[in-house]
Amino acid sequence: MTETAGLVALAAVVSSYIAALLVILEAVAGTGWRKIAWTGVAGTAASALFSWLALLQGEGRISYTWVPGIDVELALHVDMLSGIVGVVVATLSLLIALYSVEYIGEWGAARYWLFYSFFVASMLLLVYADDLVVIFIGWEGTGLASWALIGFYYDDRKEAWVGDPGRKRLGVPMWFTPTHSGLRALSFTRVGDMAMLIGVGLVFAVLGSTSISAAEEYSVRLLSELNMKGLVAAWIAFFYLGALAKSAQFPFHEWLVTAMTGPTSVSALIHAATMVKAGVYFALRFTPAIAAGLALLHGTGLGVLETMAWIALLTAFATASMALVARELKLILAFSTASQLSYMMAAVFAAAVSGDPALGSLGGLAHLASHAVFKAALFLAAGAIIHELHTRYITDMGGLRRYMPYTFAAMLLAGLSLAALPPFSGWWTKDLAVQAIARLGGRASLAALATAVITSFYTMRMIYYVFIASPQRELHAKEPGALMLTPYLVLGIASLGLGIAWPWLEHFFAEAAGLYHPELEEHLVIYGTLAAILGVSGLALYFTRLLPLHRVEEKPLLGTLHGFLYDRWLINPLMYRLIVYPSAGLSHALVRLEAWLDTAVHQGLAGLGARAVELLSRRTETRMDELAHVALPRSIAVMSAWVRRAQSGDVRLYLAYFMVGMVLAATISTVVIFFIARLVAPVVETISPPG
Repeated sequence: MTETAGLVALAAVVSSYIAALLVILEAVAGTGWRKIAWTGVAGTAASALFSWLALLQGEGRISYTWVPGIDVELALHVDMLSGIVGVVVATLSLLIALYSVEYIGEWGAARYWLFYSFFVASMLLLVYADDLVVIFIGWEGTGLASWALIGFYYDDRKEAWVGDPGRKRLGVPMWFTPTHSGLRALSFTRVGDMAMLIGVGLVFAVLGSTSISAAEEYSVRLLSELNMKGLVAAWIAFFYLGALAKSAQFPFHEWLVTAMTGPTSVSALIHAATMVKAGVYFALRFTPAIAAGLALLHGTGLGVLETMAWIALLTAFATASMALVARELKLILAFSTASQLSYMMAAVFAAAVSGDPALGSLGGLAHLASHAVFKAALFLAAGAIIHELHTRYITDMGGLRRYMPYTFAAMLLAGLSLAALPPFSGWWTKDLAVQAIARLGGRASLAALATAVITSFYTMRMIYYVFIASPQRELHAKEPGALMLTPYLVLGIASLGLGIAWPWLEHFFAEAAGLYHPELEEHLVIYGTLAAILGVSGLALYFTRLLPLHRVEEKPLLGTLHGFLYDRWLINPLMYRLIVYPSAGLSHALVRLEAWLDTAVHQGLAGLGARAVELLSRRTETRMDELAHVALPRSIAVMSAWVRRAQSGDVRLYLAYFMVGMVLAATISTVVIFFIARLVAPVVETISPPG
């Protein structure tokens, strides 16, 4: 192992961070939006180049001591797993960046490219990190950027909403604005992140280090000591909860669904190709070592992994069923993303429970890469369609194959891969995932195959309504410019190309998973293919007009089922009724109590103050009056003028304030951590080192 690959990985991370900084400087200097956009593209291109070089360099690691007192290192490690995922993240980010130049345009360009570049850098930091503190920094960086990008349209323009305006269930609104959706994403994922941080703390408490390599190497010791304290199951649950939230597992899938308020390029970047894959990557990175340690504890803790596998299967089926009736184009793809992510998570956990974690890693990793390609193509094509037609509802579309033939070709190729038809990439990788899930038993296999039938059906339903059905109104659509069209056309063709090349590519993914002689089980391949064909054949119901949408809603029983699925199994209104609204009510009560106490205290102090003033000498009265009426107002006026100048409304200055604040926060944090490290160092020295 050399440092070369690690240094190249560091360059991949730093390139996009530098691009984010340059975007801020250009915005403050008043640079035109096109130059700002191409600065973001250049940073992402450099990251993509360095990520490929890091993979080609082979395994490598670098580390710099960051907080010596508690053994925290700025460490990056490139192996086959992080190398492949890094290439997928950076390459797709580059294609989406090219698309974004024309798609985003001038409005909000500085904000978009700042957080876009910051996101790409944070995601690569997460992937290459070899320290739990470093991975957590990247993890939170992606969360911050996703919040800003989901709520990009801060003016809450109606065309960016998700859901039908005015629709309510259980008295809860079922439509969401960009600012609301951004806060939902932040809140949902932070719950998991806090639990994950507790898990990281337990690792440090046992091993005295936050090194990922050390945690993997000494996983048996870690789990043994946790087992002696009766904390194994709790630790696994806490440690993985951040990954479950990030990858939108039930009930956290709700944040992903409403995150479609962001620009479609953001949906492609964050919710198809990169951020939601962070949870899967986390599972791929740690599950094999944890499963090996649990195997020596006679099964202790495996029940938690099995529970997470079943949660993933429930999420896969539930979100696929929601996509069956959804009318919003991006919402269908969002449901599909949550469902396909659940395939990956279920594969990793199910195979680990059965004692074959390498098979789960292969299924999860292969489907991660395949899904990133075809789902990014679908989202980008959807963005072009919505941009042309000015509607997000598929029932208002139709007949677009004549007006947008290249978009139709790209979406059909990517859709057939999502439907898992041979020889597309999704066919190979979905079957690998199903094979791993089957290790959990026949019921798990049945759930996975049933989801595959639904997946192929809703995919073809989407393509039918958008491109094949009779137009619902007069169309004036055309293909987008080459800068928007080329990325998703390339990705659509890649969905087929990867499938054709898969027999030659598979050994790279198998090496990354530690499974050197993978074999597909023929009966599962046959079942999986039949499931995909069965779902596609259901499209005949639309061609024969046996299943138009409005007739389903009109029938009593089917209408009730349709409403249940359309309103996402009522999970969102139940969460608001049982958690959000009661918490808000309690918060308001506490605010009113605080106001009452504040008033009582101030009135008491005011009475005491009045009495004290009466006792003051009359000779000080004139001076106090001058201070109160002349000097103090003058000081306040000066401060007010300064504040008004600072709050100019110029977003470029706000971005500059943001960066200065980040630098100050980092500096202060480093100083504080240094002194804390000096204080806790004697305690840490009492913990025996690994080994």
